[in-house]
Amino acid sequence: MRTALLRNGVRTAAAALAFATALAGATTADATVRRDYAGHGRHPVEVAIGRAGIYAPDTARAGLVAFHVKTDDPNGHFLQAFRPHRGVTVRKVLADLAKAVNRNAPATAAKGISAVRDEADALGGAQVTPTVSETFTTPISAGPVVLLDFTAFLADPAHPVTRTLTLRGSRRGGSSEDLAAFPDSIVITRETPAGPRFDVHGLHKAADNILVHNASDELHEMALQPVKRGTTDAQIQAFFGGNGTGTPPFTGPSLGLGVVSPGRTALLETHHLPPGTYVLLCYVPDDKTGRPHVAEGMHKVVVLT
Repeated sequence: MRTALLRNGVRTAAAALAFATALAGATTADATVRRDYAGHGRHPVEVAIGRAGIYAPDTARAGLVAFHVKTDDPNGHFLQAFRPHRGVTVRKVLADLAKAVNRNAPATAAKGISAVRDEADALGGAQVTPTVSETFTTPISAGPVVLLDFTAFLADPAHPVTRTLTLRGSRRGGSSEDLAAFPDSIVITRETPAGPRFDVHGLHKAADNILVHNASDELHEMALQPVKRGTTDAQIQAFFGGNGTGTPPFTGPSLGLGVVSPGRTALLETHHLPPGTYVLLCYVPDDKTGRPHVAEGMHKVVVLT
């Protein structure tokens, strides 16, 4: 079944790339049009997250749902959205997620992340700072969505901080194809014989809207972290592949898109992202080895003007 899923994801990614290429001439469209379309002509769901908790409305409209996320935490904060599958409790998903973030037991992490992948739809999320807010847009059908303070969860998995948002309206929840209008760039997460990788197309500007598609059979995120000018992927691999020895080249907190399930697509808009050198990273543990995907080569340095 997972092989079939992967094959279907690759086909979807190829279609997305072909569509994005056809729209290459449209990427100069007015930025306001892009923002309106990303929210599907609706006001985004406003979410504030920080040390005091998560603030969000109780309900919103289903379909193409845009979450605008901001924080007052000077160290940055990470919001993750997910929906348990039918018959699976939120408590069960969080218990397995606690296993997945166990950095001292790779076998436990592998089992935990495999369980989370099969128990819930990871809908994306936002990694934000006080100066850089983000909007992530993805199709979601009617029903409850759990918003998780992932920063707090990493610090204390035994006491998760969550808020449930109920989406009302369309049962279908829009489509990924609807997100393909006016992306400036596209990033595809995929499997290769050498391990999971980012395929990056057209990502050149800090103001770019990024269409992210998970064409693999595992959970992936797209963290976006500032690094020193001149940093190379070889240096990133030397740090993470060497079990974190040495000094990382990071110059600031992580930004970017949260975890998305296999086959899902999300549009990421960063607001007021400074130009500079960044590295795309995936810290999600591998479902076989339990090692973070970044240690297996899932990183890509980009220079954004």
